[in-house]
Amino acid sequence: MSRRPEMSPEQRAEEDGWIRACQAGDITGLEALYERYHRQVYAYLLAMLRSQHEAEDVTQDIFVKLHTQIGSYRFQSPFHHWLFRLARNQAIDHLRREKVRSTSSLDAEPEEGTPLRERVPSHARGADEDLLADERAARVRTAVQALPESFREVVVLREWEDLAYEEIAERLDLSVGTVKSRLFRARDQLERLLDSDLQEDVP
Repeated sequence: MSRRPEMSPEQRAEEDGWIRACQAGDITGLEALYERYHRQVYAYLLAMLRSQHEAEDVTQDIFVKLHTQIGSYRFQSPFHHWLFRLARNQAIDHLRREKVRSTSSLDAEPEEGTPLRERVPSHARGADEDLLADERAARVRTAVQALPESFREVVVLREWEDLAYEEIAERLDLSVGTVKSRLFRARDQLERLLDSDLQEDVP
């Protein structure tokens, strides 16, 4: 997902109106916020959870929770930062529940629908190149899922959502230095995981 463009003052005022309406119990405010943000929330969750069905369910849960918790939003930071902290917490809770249910959940094959950048087709590639690209994408996806949770989330936000270091830091309540350190270590682990995977394929 490309980085979210800055809203104009008029758009921000309109959004603030939706938030205040939602805080007052007006369902139209919630519907407007859902229309603006549900695709971004879903894309983030799809990259984190690796399942269309689970991403759809958790997206719905988040907006239900938003309706009950939006009274705590104080307009002191951009609303989308507050919303994505809520989404992140829901994703973490979901992953923890799934880990309890089945320790093999991260090894499962991804459901139909490939996340974000991996879905972009190349019109110039032949069938063999498409197959190789799909294999590489599957290896990267599996390697990302093997990362520790704290590393995986910075990779998702940086590489899939294309957020700046400062945006990641604000969303995760970390320092910029910590974000850069985690991303460096995550990339180092990914490189080693992928190298190991390639070596195993060599006869």
